[in-house]
Amino acid sequence: MNSSTQRRSNRQISKLQAQQAAPLRPVWMALVTIWGSSLAAQAMAQAPSSEANAPVAQAPDSNTQEPQTAQTAQKLAPVQVNSNRLPASKFVLSGEELGRVPGTGGDPMRALQSLPGVVSTSDSNAAPAIRGSRPEDNSYYIDFLPVGYVYHLGGYFSVVHKDLVKQFDLYTGAFGPEFDDVHGGVVDITLRKPRTDRLGGQLNVGLLGADVLVEGPVAQNQSFYFAAKRSYIDLIVRKDQTDKDSGVIYSMPTFSDYQGKYVWRLNANNELTFHATGAADKLKLFRPADSDVAIQEPALAGTSRANLSSNTQAVVWDSVLSPQISNKLAIGHMDFQNKSQAGSAADVDLKQDSYFVRDQLRLRLGEDHDVTLGAVGFVNKLKLGLNLLDARCTEFDPQCDLSSAPRKELQDNLSIKYGNLYLKDRWQLTPNFAAMVGVHYTHDGYLKRNYTEPRLGLEWRALKDTVINAGWGKHNEFPDGITVLREFGNPKLGHVKAEQAVLGVTQRLAEGWSVKAEVYQKKFKDFVLGDPTLNYINGGSGTAKGLELFVKKDLTDKFSGWLSVSLAETKRKNDITGKEFKFEYDQPVVISLVGNYKYSDKWTYGAKWSYHSGNLITPVVGTQRDASGRLRPVYGDLNSERLPAYHRLDLRADWQYSKRASYYFELNNAYNRDNISGYEYTADYSKRKKVSELGLMPNVGFEYKF
Repeated sequence: MNSSTQRRSNRQISKLQAQQAAPLRPVWMALVTIWGSSLAAQAMAQAPSSEANAPVAQAPDSNTQEPQTAQTAQKLAPVQVNSNRLPASKFVLSGEELGRVPGTGGDPMRALQSLPGVVSTSDSNAAPAIRGSRPEDNSYYIDFLPVGYVYHLGGYFSVVHKDLVKQFDLYTGAFGPEFDDVHGGVVDITLRKPRTDRLGGQLNVGLLGADVLVEGPVAQNQSFYFAAKRSYIDLIVRKDQTDKDSGVIYSMPTFSDYQGKYVWRLNANNELTFHATGAADKLKLFRPADSDVAIQEPALAGTSRANLSSNTQAVVWDSVLSPQISNKLAIGHMDFQNKSQAGSAADVDLKQDSYFVRDQLRLRLGEDHDVTLGAVGFVNKLKLGLNLLDARCTEFDPQCDLSSAPRKELQDNLSIKYGNLYLKDRWQLTPNFAAMVGVHYTHDGYLKRNYTEPRLGLEWRALKDTVINAGWGKHNEFPDGITVLREFGNPKLGHVKAEQAVLGVTQRLAEGWSVKAEVYQKKFKDFVLGDPTLNYINGGSGTAKGLELFVKKDLTDKFSGWLSVSLAETKRKNDITGKEFKFEYDQPVVISLVGNYKYSDKWTYGAKWSYHSGNLITPVVGTQRDASGRLRPVYGDLNSERLPAYHRLDLRADWQYSKRASYYFELNNAYNRDNISGYEYTADYSKRKKVSELGLMPNVGFEYKF
């Protein structure tokens, strides 16, 4: 099971999100995510593959002493044509760079939306849709380990503590065999090591929540950190609130998370790291029966609530066995719990325990030749208690009604095994030409499916500062979980498959400037469709193609930032009917301009301007009465209406008040652009009212180091 994403199971989730009142969008997104996504992702097995995280040489942090193992392992670093070169479709940014992007509140995960190939879904959801795939089709790693879930409140905040992030590696396509079974993107997060000089920490306070970090040495060659975050808006606003437009009564949501690491350097060649992470969310609302949405979907009337939590405990052993061999072994346990209700439409009680082991062995066969071997094994034990209206909706079906769907129940205990094997051979064939050849093998013990997929990467230094690179590979992804459950789905489905190809050129310029341009193409097949006989079948396909430009300025003097431009086209096709349509997240033009100016040692100013083509929606073109006399909408062609273009300006100022204290000030959507996220329809569908994204919004935060 891929525990780093929350996969949706039913297509009506997106439709329901668009119907909610703007003040409740973050709350409702989380609620519908519980019902569909966590059922899909957490109910079924998909084991993440191991990423390239063997010990490598790293520049010491200002307050961190790097262990000898990292220095020794420098001899085993992957073969590179030169140190500035990156594979195709890989973007590397530091946690500090992403943490200062305006409009993010310091959350580095929200800053990923400003990179090429990434489509922003909404202001209240930071989860990226990458190159023609959904946000649920991405994989996330933190220090070699799976993540229970990455975003709070359906996508508004991430669970990543910003002051611990050392580096973000974003792979937007054609990634190597060491990564998970997904066809979207890969976010590989590296956290820094604890400080070793003294006990210390810091406190961060924002408008909606606060976090604290404590770290320092424990004994010789041993150190730790522990960080915790909690929202406090529920402590300030204790009474239930009523949204004037929709009539929904809701309590303030709460979220919390923690991250802990204990590093023990056994000797010069062996290091143990103990990890403990977790997150939790609680949401509750009540929808009156006479509200518009409850009239349209009576099953949503009443109380909806969610209680989500996830915890991971793991130990990672980094070892250098010889100057030619290094190994990384992780053993861990992860639990996930989901107790949720959505009116009378869904009652979910799910508990999952995942036990995993992953190993990665790196061999240096010569000065110019590295081989990486990896294996991952997951055993997932699930306890399912489901009582749902089974509408069998998918992204291929606009005519989807929840309240008229049959009710189904499932009480079951599952034990599911999932595994990956991979081989990656990287060879510097000439001083200016390097190649990567790899293979990725998947064993799915639930669907009884096996996949063997090739991966290829090429790098050519055409000129001193000019690199041409290419990537190609085949990828698979486990279907949304509910579509393969007995009673609800089809346990004989196959995985969704994708073939990805990319060609790019990177040009290094003077004074920290660089330019990267890429073209890509993705071909999908075996998307899941609803079927009246088998519940679901593999019967959909699709394409995604685009051109991307990334111009970056590193901080060498006072100015830093980047320009990202993406031109793309994404389509889906129902292979049974032959009907083709634009993909929900098709945005032909996406532009992000990020800049930071270090005015002095005290002040840094930043701005971000974002633009993208309007989101696609499926309009209501009429109404009809069903057999029970209930008024039902008649939809137009799927994703046939495009909303007005989205754009906004975010401003930020960072003030280093003293050596220990600092502030940041943000003005989000500075010119108060009224960006439309969708429409709400009256109960009889005769009129519709626009639902707007977030308007002009100030934000302030305080940080104190001790």
